[in-house]
Amino acid sequence: MKLSVQFQDLILKQLESFGCFMGIKHLIVYFASAKEDSKAGFELISQWPQLERSLLPVDDDPELKVSSPNRRWYPIQDKKFLIGVLRVETDSENEEWPLILDSRLKALSNSLAKSFAIEIERQRKDEEINNLRSQVSVVIHQLRNPLAALTTYAKLLIKRFGEDDDAREIVERMLTEQNQINNYINSFEQINNNINFPIELSEERLLLPPNLDKSKRVTIKSLLEPILDRGKANAKLQKRIWTQTNDWPDWTLENISLKYIVISEIIANLLENAFKYTEKNAEVGLVIIDSGFLIFDNGKKISKLEQGKIFEKGVRGIASKNKKGSGVGLYLARKLARQIGGELYLCDQDGNNKINSFIRELQKTNIFYLELPIEKLNK
Repeated sequence: MKLSVQFQDLILKQLESFGCFMGIKHLIVYFASAKEDSKAGFELISQWPQLERSLLPVDDDPELKVSSPNRRWYPIQDKKFLIGVLRVETDSENEEWPLILDSRLKALSNSLAKSFAIEIERQRKDEEINNLRSQVSVVIHQLRNPLAALTTYAKLLIKRFGEDDDAREIVERMLTEQNQINNYINSFEQINNNINFPIELSEERLLLPPNLDKSKRVTIKSLLEPILDRGKANAKLQKRIWTQTNDWPDWTLENISLKYIVISEIIANLLENAFKYTEKNAEVGLVIIDSGFLIFDNGKKISKLEQGKIFEKGVRGIASKNKKGSGVGLYLARKLARQIGGELYLCDQDGNNKINSFIRELQKTNIFYLELPIEKLNK
């Protein structure tokens, strides 16, 4: 096993912590190893003090073949598995070592065992991650060809439809969605590399991959337009009423810092819930106000009992009882909102004086208010 420099330094620090405690002269750590077609042996990993001369392997050192009152061996063991051994040399000639010394050395060997177990697990995980990265790279590469072909076929369809504006519009929207898929693939390709994320990613799944291209101009409008187009198309397919504001305030047109791209994730989550869990004829929509967004539906009202729980992780309402889902959508949306200095409210429960007039004007059954730190978005 090839050990990292950081791990070897950690082992040395553990050995150094003993110093010259109770006559200890030498501490040596060996790792149990067995190469293919050879017998098992012990590989020297670290020693204190660090001597200029190199030690012989355990099997080749004649001194170790003879017992000595000033030498002890302590197994470095994780459960039933022998990971290595700790060799201890002292200046004592007594057969019996002090109990306190023996106890501390056993504690050291246990600590070393835990360290080795963690390092072995880390290396195993690293190997798994590298294998996954390799597989993801292959999948990404294979996806690009059919996506490029879809673009070609869509452009041919546009030429064939000629003056049929309705048919052309449908195909053009397909091209828009295909372009979004390309953006997702590009993001996944970047995620597959070692990078620093602009924000702390949540442990839950995301609907959208983060934008990692710092050179790309990003505005609230550019983030939301594809999501709203998708909502409009979804409503048309389901024969719902779709409502959205077409006026974009100045703050939605300015470049934003990368950490605020999760705004699209929050809104996509809320709209996904509205389409999935409301009645088929219920209106769905979004309104932009001075301090954020109102995402609403005109379906069955969320009950008072559910209102106090819908933002809890794993909680699913009555409307979602017979539908697939994990119950983390609203929990994740609020968590992301707070992460960027905003807040997410269900207006029936958390009515806010600043937007009461908008709530009364909308007259919708369920309204979620995504409040944003407007003044900080482009800093």
